[in-house]
Amino acid sequence: MTDSARSDSPASLLAVRNRQIAAVHQITQVLFAKLGLDERLRDVLAVSMRAVDATAGSIYLYREADDMLVFEYVVGPPDSSALVGTALPAHQGIAGHVFTTGETVMENQVQRDTRHRRDIGESVGFTTHSIVTVPLKTLEGAPVGVMQILNKKSGDFDRDDVEVLEIVAAIAATAIENSKLQREAQVAAVARAVGHLSHDIKNKVAPISMVAHMLRPDMEAMFEQLGALIERCSSEVRDRIESAVQVVRSEYQEHWDIVLDQVNAVQEHTKRISDVLKGITTRPQIELQDPIPLIEEQVRLLQPVARSRNLRLESHVEGEPVPVPLDKFFLGSAVYNLINNAIPETPEGGSIVIRTRFVADGEFPEGRCLAVEVTDTGSGMPPHVLDRILRGDATSTKVGGTGLGTKIVFNAAKAHGGVFLGSSEVGKGTTFVIKLPLTSQDESVSPRPAHP
Repeated sequence: MTDSARSDSPASLLAVRNRQIAAVHQITQVLFAKLGLDERLRDVLAVSMRAVDATAGSIYLYREADDMLVFEYVVGPPDSSALVGTALPAHQGIAGHVFTTGETVMENQVQRDTRHRRDIGESVGFTTHSIVTVPLKTLEGAPVGVMQILNKKSGDFDRDDVEVLEIVAAIAATAIENSKLQREAQVAAVARAVGHLSHDIKNKVAPISMVAHMLRPDMEAMFEQLGALIERCSSEVRDRIESAVQVVRSEYQEHWDIVLDQVNAVQEHTKRISDVLKGITTRPQIELQDPIPLIEEQVRLLQPVARSRNLRLESHVEGEPVPVPLDKFFLGSAVYNLINNAIPETPEGGSIVIRTRFVADGEFPEGRCLAVEVTDTGSGMPPHVLDRILRGDATSTKVGGTGLGTKIVFNAAKAHGGVFLGSSEVGKGTTFVIKLPLTSQDESVSPRPAHP
């Protein structure tokens, strides 16, 4: 660490301590007055930059799934927001060094530091001259990320600045961890509630199934007796009776099957939703089948909802349809959730388009695949939210939401050895794509988040 000289006079030390106390008061107020993690991160940077008179800053949080540090919030030049969602290997750069060692790095001539990733700043037109990078660690010492404060407005960063930033970082890391625990507690509470609901639903619908099974033989016996009776009637009476019961006689079997199938479907849906919240992966039942009727059924179910909001819901098929190895429950749930999530995010008069594409040539995932694409003209989302969705995090931007719908989509892609892709622009709309291989795979693989 490169140090700059500081005065140890009583007045100077008092000024430093007052600055530290002020920073602690500010960070405590902003962190515990708001629940949204994005707001917390923004305010952490704002307080930190003011405390040391810096021009820019960023916070990386650690993503354990792929051992990456992810830009979660950035303050700087106008284009700096483009870095949000960018992921770097957790061992690279000054940020990676601080994360892995847990030691703060202060460098006032950062361009000489071989660990410095100057290409990151240059990608948004920013040149870093001086930098302080501090670790974000829980009270137990577990690393959760790093904070970087860049380019002091006058003079060099010094040890007083480092002390202020380390204090702020310690409080911020605790708040970030609390936010994570709060989120996990929320999901756990929903999982318990859904588990109880699943049991209650099973108890409520069980009599429906039982009565349906009891009535079927009664109906069959009734028609048998009716047939024997009408044999003794005149042809005119027989024709009238036959005409009266024809619809019931020809359709009651199908109606009973529908009732029983839907009872089973309700129970299965509730169980799988509960399993998703608990992190349990249900083994898919992969069969070779035509996906178009399954997808069109989801469009049909949601068409009335779209019409009620004055939205245009369209479905198109591209390429030569072929049977695809898939689990109809997983794919149906995924398509339903993508459309259902798009509807409330799309303003009146907008559109949601579902494109089912069969790509016969090439290699998976670019080719040799079934691609189901859902595009809306809705509000869109920032890169960091999209990135979490494509990673399979249960993320919701709605108050009280759990993000379960997008988690179901991620799990569906994973169950088929497929990929889950997405792109979005705030204010213009979002596109999500599920790609499934046209040939079966022996083992499922995690879907790779990417952008089409």
